[in-house]
Amino acid sequence: MSKKTRLKSERGAELIEFALVLPLMLFFCLGVIEFGRAYYTYNILSKAVRDGARFLSTGIVTSTGTVNATTATRTRSVVVYGNTTGSGTKILPDLLASQVNIPAPTVVSGSEQYVTVGVSYPYVPLFRVVMPATITLSPKVTMIFVGSIQFPS
Repeated sequence: MSKKTRLKSERGAELIEFALVLPLMLFFCLGVIEFGRAYYTYNILSKAVRDGARFLSTGIVTSTGTVNATTATRTRSVVVYGNTTGSGTKILPDLLASQVNIPAPTVVSGSEQYVTVGVSYPYVPLFRVVMPATITLSPKVTMIFVGSIQFPS
């Protein structure tokens, strides 16, 4: 077989190889993009929850071991909007105040209490081929309480 005949018989081989590899490369690229979006969203939520826990740790807790209603509302606003007034643009478009979890403070001793703030955010993927189901991102932060305790009058 001559060199010329061999080159003619291999025509189009690169095109076929590219057609076979292209779907795998696209799937891989979409996976990297989707993972990046999910990681970015989780980092935004983590920062918001950390800010909320920091605000709550300096707030008011009642002597019965519950968070003051006003402090809880403001903490939810800090997590969702980034401010205590609850106005402006949300840090994530679908984040709701009802998704912010503020359980009762953990009392270790009379002078040592811990407050926790968490979020349960449903992450909706952009590319359903790569990640077919909605996943729940749930960052949670616990900080020592340094605020004031409100006693009933």
